Amino acid sequence: MKLTVCQLEQLLQLAKEAALKAGTFINSVDRSSLQVNNKQAGSSLSTQVVTQVDWDSQAIILEILEPTIEQYDIALLTEENACEEDVATHARFNKDYFWCIDPLDGTLPFIEGGDGFAVSIALVDIAGKPIIGVVLNPCTGELYQAINAQPLISSILKNGQPWRADRPEQPNQPQPISSVLSLYIDRSFQQDARYPAVIEQLTTQALQQGLELQVIKNCGAVMNAIGVLENPPACYVKLPKPQLGGGSLWDFSATAAITQALSDQYLASSSQVCCTVIDYQGAPLDLNRVDSNYMNHKGVLYSSGLNTYNGSADLK
Repeated sequence: MKLTVCQLEQLLQLAKEAALKAGTFINSVDRSSLQVNNKQAGSSLSTQVVTQVDWDSQAIILEILEPTIEQYDIALLTEENACEEDVATHARFNKDYFWCIDPLDGTLPFIEGGDGFAVSIALVDIAGKPIIGVVLNPCTGELYQAINAQPLISSILKNGQPWRADRPEQPNQPQPISSVLSLYIDRSFQQDARYPAVIEQLTTQALQQGLELQVIKNCGAVMNAIGVLENPPACYVKLPKPQLGGGSLWDFSATAAITQALSDQYLASSSQVCCTVIDYQGAPLDLNRVDSNYMNHKGVLYSSGLNTYNGSADLK
């Protein structure tokens, strides 16, 4: 069934409620006594670690969202319940929409006692378009939410207020001009043979714009993408690779919805700031990939404040 604007808004509120409740639970956990388990997943350590907190956070989210699955005939894809072996038979290929949930993105920084982790909930349609995105940063309490369903509706809020990354916090104050180009990466990317070339090319681009390249590598995929939107000029790079990994559908669906809604807002206001999320061929992300839950096949690129940045055209 195709959802109406009213139904989408109701689902957004439920996703927001679920994220906030999961975040409250995550913040109550004593991270010094965590038991870390392993699971069969992608090729990097970050995809292979899991804790009871991940499972409990997922249970909290599903307690709120599961009634909508039957009510609106929605499929369900969650990190802790996903199975790579039976991807082709998943219900997300036969329903108009599916919930795409990461109950605790950034498990590595979470178990290490740092920040950079998040709760991420998205609603994606059968064509792979992210319709709803909710992201909660439990460390700061910041909540990002978006509906990306043009021409019906497109809206984006941060902490319940209309959000624009280029708007000064104080009225009548100029937006500070950044002196750095921020590159967000997963720490495993540093072992990629292509990493030095990426750094060289982005360093050159930064110098051409009078900027210094700053590499940020302490966050999970969700907060990496949010960091790009919050701190232009910035980009988050995940190159294509043959191995399974490169992030998963649940790593990018919510932030893709938020990025697209923010981009639509910039276009509507003729803002000089732009943001985008694409794969490494310059196309929209394949968020309902038919043969895998992973995104390694085409890579991922988030960028903001880089009007001339062309992804694969700049990074070979």
